Amino acid sequence: MTARILQKAVVKDLALLFSGDSFKKPGGGMAHPQVFSQFLPKRYTNDKNIPFPLIIVRLSDGGIEDQTEAHKINLKLIIGVFDDDQENGGHFSVLEIIERIQQHYEEYPDLAEQFRFTDPFVWALQDEESYPYFYGACNLTFEAPPPRIAGSVNV
Repeated sequence: MTARILQKAVVKDLALLFSGDSFKKPGGGMAHPQVFSQFLPKRYTNDKNIPFPLIIVRLSDGGIEDQTEAHKINLKLIIGVFDDDQENGGHFSVLEIIERIQQHYEEYPDLAEQFRFTDPFVWALQDEESYPYFYGACNLTFEAPPPRIAGSVNV
């Protein structure tokens, strides 16, 4: 299925994009954002390894108008960072990640030789405070080639 291939490609692409960037992680130290497909992996109750910073690549919806139109696939990216600075400014790190993603796909809209990023790019920050964890999200739409139309078959 085309959507699964896109999701895997975006996960791989974002992991590479942020492989050189570091953000605070719970318990101290710095780490590059971990990128997950659809949901976070299940953890055991006593597991202290909280996967921050993170990006979740979630398939939202998609479809085609007809067999000659591109398949549109909508993704929601959920971004989470940890920032225990007393200034309570972790949203700046979330915005930095969102802006890097937007710039990346505007400059390089083609992905995996079969998908193309299209407008609109929509983002949002969380409404409620959750210090020291900060969240945001952005929606992206990609187009895939239309399904092939089979020719008539003479039997």
